[in-house]
Amino acid sequence: MAKRKGLVINDRQLDLCDDLLRKLKDVTGSTFLALISTSGQPITTASDDYHPETLSLASLAASSFAATQQLASILDEREFTLLFHEGKTSNLHVSQVSDQVLLIITFGRETQVGKVRLYTQRAIEVLRPIFEGSDEENEALSVDDDYEATAGKAIDDLFADLEGQP
Repeated sequence: MAKRKGLVINDRQLDLCDDLLRKLKDVTGSTFLALISTSGQPITTASDDYHPETLSLASLAASSFAATQQLASILDEREFTLLFHEGKTSNLHVSQVSDQVLLIITFGRETQVGKVRLYTQRAIEVLRPIFEGSDEENEALSVDDDYEATAGKAIDDLFADLEGQP
């Protein structure tokens, strides 16, 4: 029987996560971000407004992600690491950060999905070691100050060819 490692987050790790979520929210134009456990418990959030359904959203997103993992298994995929729902006015993006942590992002139709995906990939690269590494490894982690500039340039480069086209 495999022993399940518990999810323990110290104040410094939580501060790093909060800082990164705020930056990610700003650069993507998202309305709500949350780190949740795969069991559906909220860890931390970033939002302009109070979101009364955070617990329900976390629980349902974790359940949906678990179902997606089973779909991957049926299709002989090792795993699916992304879940995306598109609505008339808002979108939901759920990404796997680690074996025990998911990142939920909600954003409006005016926000480009590609922009959210690009910034989210980079954010996960920074978040993953926070949850998977030892405390000694986490000492070296910090959200780099050039995150917004670097990601912004990457976005500009990706869409440079499309400018001026209908």
